[in-house]
Amino acid sequence: MNLKITETKKYDIVICGAGCAGFCAAVSAARLGCRVALVEKYYGPGGILTVLGNNSIDRFNNPFRKSGKMVITGIGWELVMKLYKDGFAAVPDMDAPYENHWQYGVRVNPVAAAKKMDDMLIQSGADLFYGQPVVDVITAGRLIDGVVIASKSGLRQLFADIFIDCTGDGDIAFFAGAETLDGDGKGNFQPGTLRFYPATDSKERIFDCGDNRNHVVMNVTDSDSLTRSEIYARAMIYSDMVGSGERIMAVAPAVAPREGRRIAGITEMKAEDYRNGTVFDDSVCYTHWFIDIHRNGRSSQIEYVKNPETPTVRLSSMISKNFDNLMMAGRCIFSDRETNSALRVKASCMAMGQAVGTAAYTAIADRKAVKDVSVLKIKDSLAEQGAVVPGLCQGLDFRKVML
Repeated sequence: MNLKITETKKYDIVICGAGCAGFCAAVSAARLGCRVALVEKYYGPGGILTVLGNNSIDRFNNPFRKSGKMVITGIGWELVMKLYKDGFAAVPDMDAPYENHWQYGVRVNPVAAAKKMDDMLIQSGADLFYGQPVVDVITAGRLIDGVVIASKSGLRQLFADIFIDCTGDGDIAFFAGAETLDGDGKGNFQPGTLRFYPATDSKERIFDCGDNRNHVVMNVTDSDSLTRSEIYARAMIYSDMVGSGERIMAVAPAVAPREGRRIAGITEMKAEDYRNGTVFDDSVCYTHWFIDIHRNGRSSQIEYVKNPETPTVRLSSMISKNFDNLMMAGRCIFSDRETNSALRVKASCMAMGQAVGTAAYTAIADRKAVKDVSVLKIKDSLAEQGAVVPGLCQGLDFRKVML
């Protein structure tokens, strides 16, 4: 083997995955004063929002509340306002009467969003490792000591006190040997989506659920399956071009997944609590979307959640039960499949990311394991950062959070 370790660095926190969750986790922890490394396999931040082209951020509000409908703000909303100020975000009226679950999505320009994410990350002081995927995890008992990333100059080792898995697929936890749950547990995963733009107009189109031909069946935990899915997706687009005479001029570099691994945590989020909007002592952020399980060759399992009580995310569901210094945010947190299908959307991932970044900072500052840190202290810090925090605030007025 010719590759050697060419560089070793030490941080307080290493975050793997720079999508919506990892971005907010890194900005939060770095702003609070931690030495933070953010590792990303693509060459820029934003994940599905930017690289894979799904530019709608859903959802910051609970439209079924009578007042204070904004249940997610913080760093994610700060990004939206920066884009809105420069004309790169279309912000709908979050107080408008409910007609459908898609009407409140914030549409952003993905190129501008990646640029603003870069700005916020750099200004926070985080070190960025773009285009450098994790290829190994170094463990010692119940601790993760470091990750090994592949760079153009060789392998790099990044050591830290706390690691946060925001890969979406729980790759860091899996490489470390932590327990994970995959798809439905029987080898079935929700189909992915490939986004593309025809030459005739600039309107985004997708291959998504609808009929059996348009399903990109893939197991995101298996590289061979991913390879077959990518080939199949391109074949579908080509077939349509030949049949219609329409030309495709731009396409996302990869199929965007909906479901992968979920990392076993201290507590598992349950669908019944999600439906009821249960608030736990360790609920650190809100989430709001509908239960939405896409299925190959069949209609989706959809259950709209229309309660004024807003679902919450527990800190203990974002702490690994196998490793004392491993946390997670985004769609790989510990939840049953129904709950996971709802909380995977971008605004919720942003809220989770800021929550775990703040929790990791608090653990570093107090020299404690994350599970032993005062949840109230974490909540107070989140509130000071402008986040909406369960137990402290039920929601903010939309007009007050606009520029």
